[in-house]
Amino acid sequence: MDEHHKLECLESLDKMIDKYKNDTYMLNRIHSHITHNLPNTLEYEHRNHERRIDRANFLSKEQETFIQVFLQKNLYFYLCGPNLFYKYDGINYQIVREDDIIHNLLSTISKDRVLLDWKQKTKIHILKLIKECKSLFNSIPESDTIQSVLNTLCPTFFENKRYTKYFLTVLGDNILKKNGHLIFLMNTEMKKIMSALDNISDISIGFNGVTSNFVTKYHESHLYENCRLIKMNENVSRELWKDAIKKIGLNLICVAVHYSKRYDNSDRYAEKQMDDDHKKYINYVKDHTSIEIVDEFCGNYIQEQNSELGVMSIDWKNLHFVWKQFLNDKQYPNMMYLQTLKSHLIDKYQYDKEKDLFYGIASQFIPLQREFLNFWDKNITNSETAVDPISNFDNELEIDEICVLFKSWLKQNSEYKISGCNISENTILKIISHYYNTVEIVEDKYLLNISCVLWDKINDIRESFEYIKSSLETYDYEIVPFDDVYNYYYEYTRKTDTKMIVSKRYFSKYLYYMYSDNIVYDKFIEVKFLYSIENI
Repeated sequence: MDEHHKLECLESLDKMIDKYKNDTYMLNRIHSHITHNLPNTLEYEHRNHERRIDRANFLSKEQETFIQVFLQKNLYFYLCGPNLFYKYDGINYQIVREDDIIHNLLSTISKDRVLLDWKQKTKIHILKLIKECKSLFNSIPESDTIQSVLNTLCPTFFENKRYTKYFLTVLGDNILKKNGHLIFLMNTEMKKIMSALDNISDISIGFNGVTSNFVTKYHESHLYENCRLIKMNENVSRELWKDAIKKIGLNLICVAVHYSKRYDNSDRYAEKQMDDDHKKYINYVKDHTSIEIVDEFCGNYIQEQNSELGVMSIDWKNLHFVWKQFLNDKQYPNMMYLQTLKSHLIDKYQYDKEKDLFYGIASQFIPLQREFLNFWDKNITNSETAVDPISNFDNELEIDEICVLFKSWLKQNSEYKISGCNISENTILKIISHYYNTVEIVEDKYLLNISCVLWDKINDIRESFEYIKSSLETYDYEIVPFDDVYNYYYEYTRKTDTKMIVSKRYFSKYLYYMYSDNIVYDKFIEVKFLYSIENI
């Protein structure tokens, strides 16, 4: 007690004594209170105060321990941007509601019972800690989570785990907004399937620009030194990717952020962790000028011809296709404006502007390409204009069917027989897309409204029906499924050694068109009706 408070106490006592100086009873009471009651009261209050302090200290320590244990057993995280809470069980991350956290917290406190009096206080403190100190981007995924993500992506989508980690590090950089100046060039198909990743990122962490610097075409605003190449395996199923992202989306994001922090950024990861071939691919544009890239293309895909052998030439459209072949073979995205490419080629070779021809050069890819164009022009017709008894039927050919037909035709009609045997369906698809861009192509497989004079698909089906009818003589049911009818057709092709076999899709399409009135339950046809058909 300081002197001021001491003087106040003494003055108060003097006032009371002076007030009752003529009252013996009150003076005795004052004496009794001061000498007997007041010490006991003060002692009681002192003990209560000490007990409250001890309890507060005890509860405070219990609260600290409880919070520590609770947050260790329940790995909750938070992101302020989307105002979302997350829970990690050691394998999977998931979004949780704040109410669910509160319910779990209060239930645990109630079981503990020690902190019942501090229930609300503890709840507020824990939620504050989660929001301020438990950022989702500071979580460290367990090995099981990391391996699950890597095994899902590799080898289905990426060729090996190191390249998969590079891809994840790039994503992590983007989420954490590192290396914002970098541009990642990729092919069109990869860009298309990346939309699923953007969607899950937007939903999960409120960030919708995770692949905003993934582009399919070079732009003049892009500096070569800021460009990197990134790729996935060829022919990746978009639906398979969507399913994978739905299952591991949030896990993938957390692993990506973890890798970005662990390796600093994608460039450093590539430098320290990738092999030379992968580093060369990733940094191909960064490490080369446009002239050097064109020189590599010409050195491998163009041959300069001796004038004594006659004047060779390639028109620009064909040369452009060879450039596309170069990009495809190397798995390079489009990294150069078409006019820039043409300008560099004009600087290298003799060029006729009026004819749009480059003289004195040839390419090993041109003969086969020309042969396919020759094959197409002679044998492929537009079904919409073809004269056919069922001309309204939407005919179609599949890429693999065209490939087989072309190779067969090539053996009989061309001097380039050996090279033709190596042509791929992908190459044929690119040729058609480049030179016949009006042809409708579905799923990179089906070419609609075209037919080939070398193979009358409709007639092949018609001729099989006598065998199909005979096979149904012992059939015990009134209706027959399309699958069984097609199996009978397939048996017929084996027995007659038919070289080309129509697909189940095409066969069913034909049945739907010809016999729609006698089809029941969508995929069944009346057996009685099939018997009645005399001239299919």
